[in-house]
Formats: sequence, C-alpha cells, structure tokens
Amino acid sequence: MAKSHVDLTIMLVSHDAFRRDLRRLEKAAANRTGDDPAARKRIETGWEIFKTQLRFHHEGEDRDLWPRMVKGLAHRPETLATLRELEAEHELIDPLLTRIDTLLGDPHTPADEVGQAVAAFADSLEGHLDHEEKDGLPYVAEALTAQEWKAFTADQRNQLGLTGAAELFPWLLDNAGAENVERVKSFMPMPMRMALKNLWTPAYRARDTWTD
Repeated sequence: MAKSHVDLTIMLVSHDAFRRDLRRLEKAAANRTGDDPAARKRIETGWEIFKTQLRFHHEGEDRDLWPRMVKGLAHRPETLATLRELEAEHELIDPLLTRIDTLLGDPHTPADEVGQAVAAFADSLEGHLDHEEKDGLPYVAEALTAQEWKAFTADQRNQLGLTGAAELFPWLLDNAGAENVERVKSFMPMPMRMALKNLWTPAYRARDTWTD
C-alpha cells in the first residue's frame, strides 16, 4: 500500500492527551477541596495547559482544516454534513469549558457541582473526539492534496511558534507510550529534540500539574 501524503500522528496523539487529561480532571474534581491551596494550584495549572491546547487544536481545525476539507469534498454531501456536525460540536464544547473555568476559579464551589460540570464536558469532548476519528479524519487525505496538507501543517507551526511548542510537545508526550513518543519526535529536528529533553520537559514538570 502506498504511503499516504497525510500523517495524522500529531492530531491523534493530541486526542490521546486530551483523553488522558480528562481522566485527571475527573479525578481532581472527585477529590477537590477548597481548603488545600497547593492542590488547587496544581489542578488550575493542569487545567490551564489543557484548555490552551484544546483551543489551539480546535481553532486550527475551524480556521484552516475544515474549510480545506469542505472545498475538497464538495462531491461528498454526506461527509460535508459530518464536517458541519463536527464544527457544531466545537460550539457546544466551548460553553462547557467556560463553565468549568468559572467553577474552578471559586474555591467555595461545591464539589458535586464541579463534578457534574466536568462529567458533561468530558462526555461532550470524548464524543466529539470519537466522532472526528471515525467520520472526519479518514477523509483528510482525500480532501487535501499533498501541497494543501503541507500548507496546513505549516500554518499550524506558524501559529504555534517556539513558545507554544515548548508547552505542546512535553504535554503531548506526558505519559505517552514509547511508540507515540518516537513517532512525535520524528517530526522534530534535532535542535528541538534537544530542547525537549533539556529544557521543555523539565520546565513542564516543574509546573507541577494536576494531583497525580
């Protein structure tokens, strides 16, 4: 089988990282108390990173990937309908994210209220990720030419910048399996790999996220 011109590794590993942090968020919500400032700080730091990465991921899809796919899949009305559904799911997720932001910002919010908000958010986001992987991503290679895929990935790199990369890559690889670690590193030139090892990962770990 010929190798596809589209490599979805970073996107799929990002999805795995979102699922990983949803489990951490659920655990944090279940054990949250307002009288432990250190624990609150770890949860808020983990949430801030998660939120930043999710917004970057969704904005890249909304701004660039979905419009390219709509153009390339004009002959597939059923797939265009799926893309509209995926865009709509982003809009449903946003207010759920904002709700958790508000609740985590108040140490006096009852634990059960936080738990309910987290459960609704996790259900919505995981459903979206599953939907995208099953019914959206399989059509990327058909929708985009090699040149268009290259343009999309270049746009993502430009939007991310070096500062964004310093957070994205250690977050992606936090507790990732060995195969995914090597696949992600294969996208990185040697200077970035050295920065990941010697600078970015130690800085990420020093931020002391979540409670695990």
